[in-house]
Amino acid sequence: MLVKAKYNRFGSRVFNVLAKPLGFFAKEFKEKAYIIPIDDDFKKGFSHTAILAKAMHTSTLKPLYSSLIATNKVKYAGKSLEFRLKNPRGFVYKGKKNIDVILVDDIVTTKTTLSEAKDVLKKAGVNVLFSVVLARVK
Repeated sequence: MLVKAKYNRFGSRVFNVLAKPLGFFAKEFKEKAYIIPIDDDFKKGFSHTAILAKAMHTSTLKPLYSSLIATNKVKYAGKSLEFRLKNPRGFVYKGKKNIDVILVDDIVTTKTTLSEAKDVLKKAGVNVLFSVVLARVK
C-alpha cells in the first residue's frame, strides 16, 4: 500500500522513508558502480526511483539520473503480462558506456520492465550487476 504513494503529492515523503533500508545496504556494498533508476521521469514534482537511487548514493555508488527513460509512458499498474509484452517501455539509454550498474525500481510484478531495461543497457555496453526493488507483487 505504501508503494502506491508514488501516485500522490505526498509520495516523496513516503518514498524517502521507504528508501532508508536501501541506504543501509549501499553502505555495505564496497564495489564501485553506478545506480540507474528506471525511468526517473519527474511526475507530480518528484521521481520515486530517483529518491531510491539517491538513498543509495555513497562514495562508491553514484546515481546516473535521467539516463534510462521510457519513450512509451503506458501505465502497467493492474495490467496483465500479455498487455505488458505488447506494450514495451521503449527505453532509451543516454549514459556512460562500459560501466557496472545497479538497476533500481520500486516494484516488480512480471519482471518485464527489468528485463527490457537490462537488455537495452547490455546493447549499450553497460553491465548490470543486479537489480534492487522495494517490493515484489505475486
